[in-house]
Amino acid sequence: MAMEERISVLVGWASRDLGPNILLELQTFEKEGWDSGDEPDNARFFLTRSQAAVLANHLLQVSGAQRPARRSGWLGSLFK
Repeated sequence: MAMEERISVLVGWASRDLGPNILLELQTFEKEGWDSGDEPDNARFFLTRSQAAVLANHLLQVSGAQRPARRSGWLGSLFK
């Protein structure tokens, strides 16, 4: 049996630091639910830090955004 493809719009997200892992929470709406006044759908993903880094790098690449500039530590700021 073929599954129907569901396309949703991302309307919110949050993350929680769980030590060696990260809990990523996404809130989405399907087109039909947008005007109904219903609450958004919530999805939770349990990621390792490595998975989170790979996902972040992928999203930066496909969006065309630049990586944030690396901040220098207090020692580096003394030699500017």
